[in-house]
Amino acid sequence: MGARRLIASLAVGALAAGAAAGCGGSSSGDGEVQAKQQSDQYQANRQAAIKKAVKDGRLPPVTLEMLMPDGEINISFIDGPKGDRDVVHTHGSSGAPLKWDLNHDGKISADERTITERELYDATLGLR
Repeated sequence: MGARRLIASLAVGALAAGAAAGCGGSSSGDGEVQAKQQSDQYQANRQAAIKKAVKDGRLPPVTLEMLMPDGEINISFIDGPKGDRDVVHTHGSSGAPLKWDLNHDGKISADERTITERELYDATLGLR
């Protein structure tokens, strides 16, 4: 759900920016279409960056389970009782708890021996 709120915020921001800039008489429908296109492009770029980070070994393969076919990113991809605070395992909700050097300091710290969905998602932020 957090990703959907982010998309909505981006869309509202894009509409507000377009209105403030004076869209030159275009209809609000045009602004909505443009905001949707920008949002879709943002999501596509995020998914591509995540896939590249997994391919490069910067993120674990289980990260790909966050990617939805419609382009969204599902922060809470494990069906568990803690929302986005469920522990990620090597195969999502099964296997050993995921251990990964998310901060890329060359070692797996105590905090990186039990990774939650939120922590894994946070590791995807800022990827290019």
